[in-house]
Amino acid sequence: ADRSQPITIVGAGLVGALLATVLARRGYRVTVYERYGDIRAIPSSGRSINLVATARGLRALTLLPDDVRARLLELGVRVTGRVIHAGGEPIFQRYGKDDSEFNYSISRYELNKFLISEAEAAGATLRFGHRLLGVELEGEYPVLTFAAPHEASGQRGVLDSALHAEDNTGAEREVVVRCGGPVVAADGGGSAVRQALSSAGACAVHSSLLDSGYKEMSFPRAAAEAGGMARHGLHIWPRGSHMLMGLANLDGSFTGTIYMLNQAGDATLADDASAGASFEDVEAQGVASAAAFLEAHYATALPLLGGVEAAARQLAENPRGILGTVRARQWAVGGKAVLVGDAAHAIVPFFGQGMNCGFEDVHELVRLLDEHAAPAVASPAGYAAAFAAFEAARKPNADAIADMALENYVEMQSSTADPQFRLCKAVENALENSPLGARFRSRYAMVCYGGAGNVTYANAQALGRVQWEIVLELAKGVSSAEEAAAQLDVAQAERLLAERLEPLQRELQVDLATVSHAA
Repeated sequence: ADRSQPITIVGAGLVGALLATVLARRGYRVTVYERYGDIRAIPSSGRSINLVATARGLRALTLLPDDVRARLLELGVRVTGRVIHAGGEPIFQRYGKDDSEFNYSISRYELNKFLISEAEAAGATLRFGHRLLGVELEGEYPVLTFAAPHEASGQRGVLDSALHAEDNTGAEREVVVRCGGPVVAADGGGSAVRQALSSAGACAVHSSLLDSGYKEMSFPRAAAEAGGMARHGLHIWPRGSHMLMGLANLDGSFTGTIYMLNQAGDATLADDASAGASFEDVEAQGVASAAAFLEAHYATALPLLGGVEAAARQLAENPRGILGTVRARQWAVGGKAVLVGDAAHAIVPFFGQGMNCGFEDVHELVRLLDEHAAPAVASPAGYAAAFAAFEAARKPNADAIADMALENYVEMQSSTADPQFRLCKAVENALENSPLGARFRSRYAMVCYGGAGNVTYANAQALGRVQWEIVLELAKGVSSAEEAAAQLDVAQAERLLAERLEPLQRELQVDLATVSHAA
């Protein structure tokens, strides 16, 4: 008899596909239901933002075979810092201590295709075109109801032990799945599972939208190469209430994103000369208005975007995406269901940690399943223990990175163009590269390269507040960003670290030696 434990995952996005791959390889019988069609058969288009993969999220790849991890990383381009286009020559702002600390720019589309294929290869059953209609929680495990086309694509492999009942009347068929194990909701920020749990009184949710949205803006390869666009940088054109960004792709092009207020009345930076610009105005007035806006604010970017006409058409006509934060107050329903990734904690993209936080969820959930509900011994009580421990461990950290991502929005739009901010960042980097570097890592480094050694998001947030106060004090004795390393008062820095920072590090039991690019 087949004694493997069934687990149902709703959502075949990045987190759902990675979790399916890992769990299938560990011996669970995994079925994934995805609302949309198989992304591998759909051309890339729309509003997707290039992903930033950092060491924190990449630790989850240690759960996969070395060859799979190596092939995944081949999809990315190494990025070592920001390139700030604020007027004059571009300014490079390093992420870590040196070039050994870097992130990867990866296409969401290509990564999702890769992970879905790996889930399939690992033995997971994938069912596309299944739109969740309802979740019943009365039994030992949930009953899920889906709507699916009569010719639903992606019926791969054999059915699991869950019982299926189908109503074939109407334009869609109704599929009822009586799950033989728990349900993991990995269906994104607009999670249908979370909405069903909320309607049943099992989950309270708080969500908030930013006043700004985003559009994709492509930097063609020929234009980017002709303009000498550095592939090792996250390019940012900060303009106060709006900004343009670009991240390199494998083919030499860059995926760009412009962020701007949705409506002019949404301006929160009223004293900024760029306040008042909005997608609503640009879209209403068409390509000519978009061209005038780009020439006024992004003249240096236009040659890289392939010229004003091509850029203006993208700005006026590309679809607009929304930006928001979702915080589910309860993630687990006993041993029946658990939320992961954006379904539990959708965040804005301005710290590049949405996917990384989701991948860290996978790492922690799998660890806790190994401890409480491994395939040979899994039970409702074991799943309940694993899910409760998962929520307790991850929720404070998800809340912390949600807050820090919102803070980084202001930093990227405005602060990166501020000479005083650039001076402080130079002091911070000088301190990391000084003899005191083992006792101080920037908040950015802790967020992106932490994860082990209790360098959680929440602890990085707490330490970061104290550290920035120290940096501000040290910056008073430095005349310019260029002189930061030479003028840093190491003796003063050592005293401040000993008095203000190290007591908190000990209290939080943080090991900075684990902050490393190595996943």
